[in-house]
Amino acid sequence: MIEVLVLSALLLLQVQANTWPLAKLVYPSDGLLIEGAGRAVNITFDVSGDPFPEERKWYKDGEEITQFTNINIDESGGNLVSLRFNALAKMNEGVYYYIVRESKLTLEASKSEEVRLKVSFLDNFQSSATQQVSAQLGEYAVLRCNPPTHFGAYPKFSWKKEGVRILESDNIYVSEFGDLVIMQVAEEHYSSDYRCTISIDSLQEGQQEKEGPAVSLVVRGNAASYVAPYIALGPEDRAVDAQIKRTFRVECAVNGYPTLPSIRWYKNSVQITSSGPIYDIQQRNYLQITIPRSSGDVSATYRCEASDGTKQAMAQANIKIYTKPVIITSLPTAPVKKSSSSTLDLSCDATATPTPQFRWYRNAVQLQSDGLNTQVSGGNLTITNINSLHKGVYQCEAFNDIGSSVSTGMIRVQERLSFVIRPVDVDVYLGAAATFNCQGKGDPGPTSLRWEFNGGTPPDTHKYTNRLVNQATYKIPEVTSAEKNGRVSCIISSPDNLYPTDTAVATVTVREGPQVQASQKNITANEGDARDMTCIVENVISAVEWKWLHKDTLIIRDDNGRITIQENMLQVRSLTAADQGTYTCQAGENGITNSDTMFLMVRTSPQITMETEVRIGEGQDVRLTCSVTANPAPTITWIRDGQTLVNNAKYMIDKVSDHVSVLVVRNVRKHTDVGTYKCEASNPLRTRSAEVDLMVVAVCEVMDMPKDTSVEFLSSTSISCTVNACPSAVWTWRKDGEIITFDGSRYINRGSSIEIRQVVPSDGGTYSCTVNSDQGDGTPHSAVITVTVPTTIYKFPQSSVLFMNGDRIELECSARADNTLDQIMVQWFKNGNEINTGALITQKDETEKIFYATANLVIQSAIASDGGHYQCVASNSQGFVQRDTTLMLMTYPRAPGQPHSKWEGVGVAIMSWSEPSNPGNTPLTSYEIHIESKGNNIFRPFLKGLDPNFVSTTIYFLQENQQYNFKVIAVNAVGKGPASIASNVVRTEKTKLKQVNLVESFTLSSVSSDSIKVKWSMPEDRNTALSGYKIVYRNEDKQEQPKFKVIDEFTMLETTLDELDGGSLYSVQIESIDRNKDLAVSTVKTVLTQNQKPSPPAECIADREASSRIVVSWNQPENPHGKILHYTIYYRKRGAVDDPKTVVNVTDAQSTSMAVSLDDASIDYEVEITASNSAGEGEPFQCLSSGKTIQVAWYSMWWFYLIIALVAAIFLIIIAIIIITCYRTRADRGPKMQKIPPPAAKKDDFRGPNAQVYSPNTARSYNPPPAGNPMNTFSGGAMGSPDQNRFGGGTSDFRYGTQPRSPDYGYNPNKFNTFDSRNSYNDPPKPSYSGFDPPNYYDPPKPAYEPPKSAYEPQSPKSGYGGGYGGGYSAYDQGSNYDNTSRYDNNTFDSRYRGDNASRGYPTYDRNAGYGGGGGGNFKSSQL
Repeated sequence: MIEVLVLSALLLLQVQANTWPLAKLVYPSDGLLIEGAGRAVNITFDVSGDPFPEERKWYKDGEEITQFTNINIDESGGNLVSLRFNALAKMNEGVYYYIVRESKLTLEASKSEEVRLKVSFLDNFQSSATQQVSAQLGEYAVLRCNPPTHFGAYPKFSWKKEGVRILESDNIYVSEFGDLVIMQVAEEHYSSDYRCTISIDSLQEGQQEKEGPAVSLVVRGNAASYVAPYIALGPEDRAVDAQIKRTFRVECAVNGYPTLPSIRWYKNSVQITSSGPIYDIQQRNYLQITIPRSSGDVSATYRCEASDGTKQAMAQANIKIYTKPVIITSLPTAPVKKSSSSTLDLSCDATATPTPQFRWYRNAVQLQSDGLNTQVSGGNLTITNINSLHKGVYQCEAFNDIGSSVSTGMIRVQERLSFVIRPVDVDVYLGAAATFNCQGKGDPGPTSLRWEFNGGTPPDTHKYTNRLVNQATYKIPEVTSAEKNGRVSCIISSPDNLYPTDTAVATVTVREGPQVQASQKNITANEGDARDMTCIVENVISAVEWKWLHKDTLIIRDDNGRITIQENMLQVRSLTAADQGTYTCQAGENGITNSDTMFLMVRTSPQITMETEVRIGEGQDVRLTCSVTANPAPTITWIRDGQTLVNNAKYMIDKVSDHVSVLVVRNVRKHTDVGTYKCEASNPLRTRSAEVDLMVVAVCEVMDMPKDTSVEFLSSTSISCTVNACPSAVWTWRKDGEIITFDGSRYINRGSSIEIRQVVPSDGGTYSCTVNSDQGDGTPHSAVITVTVPTTIYKFPQSSVLFMNGDRIELECSARADNTLDQIMVQWFKNGNEINTGALITQKDETEKIFYATANLVIQSAIASDGGHYQCVASNSQGFVQRDTTLMLMTYPRAPGQPHSKWEGVGVAIMSWSEPSNPGNTPLTSYEIHIESKGNNIFRPFLKGLDPNFVSTTIYFLQENQQYNFKVIAVNAVGKGPASIASNVVRTEKTKLKQVNLVESFTLSSVSSDSIKVKWSMPEDRNTALSGYKIVYRNEDKQEQPKFKVIDEFTMLETTLDELDGGSLYSVQIESIDRNKDLAVSTVKTVLTQNQKPSPPAECIADREASSRIVVSWNQPENPHGKILHYTIYYRKRGAVDDPKTVVNVTDAQSTSMAVSLDDASIDYEVEITASNSAGEGEPFQCLSSGKTIQVAWYSMWWFYLIIALVAAIFLIIIAIIIITCYRTRADRGPKMQKIPPPAAKKDDFRGPNAQVYSPNTARSYNPPPAGNPMNTFSGGAMGSPDQNRFGGGTSDFRYGTQPRSPDYGYNPNKFNTFDSRNSYNDPPKPSYSGFDPPNYYDPPKPAYEPPKSAYEPQSPKSGYGGGYGGGYSAYDQGSNYDNTSRYDNNTFDSRYRGDNASRGYPTYDRNAGYGGGGGGNFKSSQL
């Protein structure tokens, strides 16, 4: 018993960590969905499981759903998965359920609860004949509705008498099934027009209601004096489906005369005395019952008794409530030991009416009795001889005709621990790696896997993993002698040692590999000799593979036998200097290689390299160079005419190195220095010499010498160095003493001149040319090039820039200048006013000595007022340069001029119009023609895409005997403009059958998906002017312009129209070509081309939106060939060509994007999409990525979520600081205005510190005042006299208040003259707003400048006081305004926009100036 409890506890822990796959019904929650045809509905499940189920399938009536005609699957809601019916149809009725599986490779799966889907419908009444009902006065009458065939949860019935709806009463009501019951017929009930109406709300609009034929009620005779109570319409036995109807009636229509009897209701002989949530007895003629969720108590025998106090009547019926099963015993979660004697017994019980049946499932597969170890008996399942195949998700499904319920449990089969993979013995060489693998299994699985080495903790150098589920690894990265004969143990144990631990051991055998030693470490030999090099090897047990290397390069024996390799010996004959160096011998055994090295030194005799002849101009110095290779290093001497030369006034010997010697002969003379010079080199092996002849020649003369030049940055220049007639001249060009490398692009060598393109400052310097020839070397001639960098704007916008509302505009302005000058400034101006663009980006190029500056003007969400003239100005001490551009708002084009149309013959009209007065600041892209033909003033598109360069067109395909109006719409890049005024009315006439040259008869036939055959008869009435035909045709689906095919031969009577769209409707007319230009056009005919599969969707992009979802977006096919019905998305793991593709259907043909859930969030997928029309599915298009990341492994990394958490925390801290600051700032304002001011208040206490105080009679205006403004404006703080109504704002930092801009914001004698100071600027570089310059204060909200008039009109002669809208203290923008002073009527000052710390003025100073932020004032009934 204790063992079982331990197992259960362990199992529950495991289940919590790895729950089984499950789909829980969300909608409809009761498993029944009733909806009308054409409606859109969902069936939704909440899918859970850890890991999340990878395989999910929908089923209908036991068959997997694979066709998605009007269905699509929505998995975009996380765990919520929906089957969406876009337009419900009768064929969709059935039983649906959902199966989820952990993965395709695992067994664990479960089946959802079933959902019954039923489609509401309402047919027409079958009969239209009038029924007649006859009734005696005072008796009852029943008018039968005889409703049509219908289905719906709650059909509604009502009756009309002569078109007026009948209201129910104690005497007249409508039964549950639609009949009209009149308990006591009276004369007023006589009518020949009673009509029954049935309605079902769940149907589509227009189909929800049907009205039946007329029913006539004839009232006859006189009423009887007394009629005993009787039941005219009594209760009937019935069964009620509780899922479809939660509320129903038990009828009991009782009659009697002259008094209607009273009614009592009984349930199982117990009287129902009052109404409640279940029973409603308020209605006279029926008992209304609402079925509760626990419906068992409602099924009963119901009896109604009627009595008039004298006599009584009675009727009863048996009512049964049919309900879906409710499971009352759930399946357990239990462990079962794997054993031949183990038995699993599961039971499941449910309540329902009718009695439920049971089905059993394991991993979503139904179980049947097999006569062996599985026995299914109703709600009981028994399995014997338990093994691992019996574990999984078990489900009991209770079902009847009403519905089903499912109980789910998990059964785990316990198995002893065992090894799936055991570590294997290894035999490795010293220094190699050794790896061991281990994996255990069991149920419950192993909770511990550990490694040991030689019975203890492994050394730190060993690497290992302890995976419980997957394969665990133990690795010795580099085997040493310490691991020799070591034992590696893998030990697994079960939870709480439920089963004994198990151990697997592997042994390490270490081989150390061959030991190699060179026989000699250093070897010396003379050139031409032969030498043997040998290595000795020990500690080998098998064949050794030898390799020899020279200077780390593998040696391969040569064909002439100079190099010979005999395993451990290398022989080299005829040694040369190239053979000198380090040699390595390598010995390898079974992949283990060891080596040793030796050095061979080869002694060589001198080898001399020197010119044989040198030519030089007389009087110049010459350098004769002698280079020698030899080992040991040689002794070098110079000899002339048998004499050894030494350093003196004539000669200088320069020993460059042990192997190079240079002889310099100074001031060469033709008669004394010309001759042969010998270089002699000797070492212990040999002495060698070489000779050079020195000759004196005449030098070429330079005629055009290089000149100093100043060049501008990025321009081009050239330097010339021409000579006299000197055919053998060779020019050598140098810059700053270094020979120039010519690249052919910037530096170009033209022999006697060079060209430098795109000059930069580093190209400045001294350039020299030297002319060499067979007559000798000339003297260098030089010139200096100076590179200047003028101030230049090198990046700037076009002269005009068009934009649309909401566009983001970036105007680039980058300048450069010499960085040795002062810093360059870049500024933007709009209509002459400077704009603050923010930071100036600067950069210095120290190499080229250039200063760069960039100030880009960015306008976010541009609007019309952003248009205007903009200037970018770059300036420094050199001066300034500027570039101009104009921003123009692109708008919709205006309407074209009123079109004029003229009928030209059957089906044809000529139409012309004038261009729009304004195309919207951007060229037109097309015109559209809209047409109206029914006199209802509803215009529809007729022609699109007309060439914007033409303002007339021929309109074909008009019907005969019609009148037409036309409108023209201009289109530009922004969109369509308004339509023009309608044209004059064109009236077409009936075809003149005998019109000359008219084609009277023709036929159309679809040949293929892209061609139509046209056949016609030659005109019966024709003349010699007929020369051919013009076939006019167009695609009506696209509303495109007509196309034409000309037939030049009038005897040709058929043709084929090619390159058409498949599955499209084409209109065709035949126009006769008449040399007299008489118009003859046939009637219009249409034909539908054959279906053709659509072309692939265009520009498909697949981007990962989340770790387990991608968003696929595409454009519609270029050639849809008819109507697109749906799209299909296919995806699979990238490169997995053998895996089946996952299919997602997009049933909304108008959609161009869809989110797709992935199977694995850590890998790449390849996605493609197809389009389908009535002809079938087109070719696929391979989707690409737009550059967003497709691999999302980082979504699952811990540091990603840590960063998100830190950012969120910082954000919350900032918000808290802002809130605290705002709260404190508000607190600093102090309380609102007091009615009685503090007695110690003085007037100077309430003005801004920079405000100038003036008496009310002193006006001090800024000189000059703004032009056109009769009122004075004042520098900051100054106020006007009482005669002046307006005041400038702020402190003395302001030059003056703004000049009026508009009636809303500026001076207007008839409006509030509060001056807008947003554009009141001080001197450049930027304005100062009362010492405080936040960007938001540049444009305060409009209410700050237009308060209600009554707030600023004090009753004369009282004066209003306060700061107005001036500056407050100098650090604030607005003075304080006050709410409702007590001394003055209508003197409320709005304080919504005052500065936070502005001091307050008080009403006690009624004859003095009140001083607020911007200069107070005695307002003389002024209007602010």
